[in-house]
Amino acid sequence: MKPLKLGMPYMGSKRAIAQKIVDRILIENPNTKYVYDLFGGGGAISFEFLQRLQIKKVVYNELNTGVVELLNDIKENGITEKYFQWIDRQTFLENKDKDTWLGGFCKVVWSFGNNQRNYLFGKNNEDIKREAHFYLLNNGYKLGDNKSKLINQFKNEKNIKGEYDLHQLERLQQLEQLGRLQQLERLQQLQQLERLEIQNKSYSEVEITTPINETVIYLDPPYFRKSNYQKDINHQELYEWINNCPYRVYLSSYEAPFKLVDSFNHRCKLNPNQNQPVKENLYIKDL
Repeated sequence: MKPLKLGMPYMGSKRAIAQKIVDRILIENPNTKYVYDLFGGGGAISFEFLQRLQIKKVVYNELNTGVVELLNDIKENGITEKYFQWIDRQTFLENKDKDTWLGGFCKVVWSFGNNQRNYLFGKNNEDIKREAHFYLLNNGYKLGDNKSKLINQFKNEKNIKGEYDLHQLERLQQLEQLGRLQQLERLQQLQQLERLEIQNKSYSEVEITTPINETVIYLDPPYFRKSNYQKDINHQELYEWINNCPYRVYLSSYEAPFKLVDSFNHRCKLNPNQNQPVKENLYIKDL
């Protein structure tokens, strides 16, 4: 069965190319049974590895506590009714930096461009988006189904014509939070979640004790010279850690002082206004 493309909405997510990355790593390391995803982010690489029968355990580690608590809640409880609440601007601002599942939820579902800082909607269209959100949910909307039909029905019932300009009408189709909720809901299809260990540490604090010949470490840190991320890291310290690590370490980046393994083309979607082709590289430390 073809692996599902899974992942929480996240800036820099590898969801679109996770299968290619994992395929490449496993071709080079066919004995792999244990994987450490030390900058877990949206979890796309962790979820892809979990779908491979040979993998016994995946350790997802992420420093962002709110995102970790969100993933823990999904693993333990699934997508419950609370996930379909409307998050208004004030709730977002009060919770986005809290180390709770709600804080993580605000960051990955309700932030503009997944930047984890700014509210998803502008003040001039927040009210109409809220009305549309509840209209869809109260009229039989199921994630992934009948979105366009219900939005058009909503427009007709509201008699939306000159009341909002054309741009606002077009933007109404983009109820981004519902698409992101769909990504979260898909995680429930992953039956292997019991093999996922979730940690909330710095990458260098994760204890790795599994056999060297059966273990792979994957790193997808904030990219060098990229300032869009909330938390940056010291790349020189990271490179030193990689050089001192006895395990096979793979690193995704645009550039790095290691051996280039492969390159992957995809579309950059750091925010709704960007859809640019980019090439991401996969590196490995020479052993």
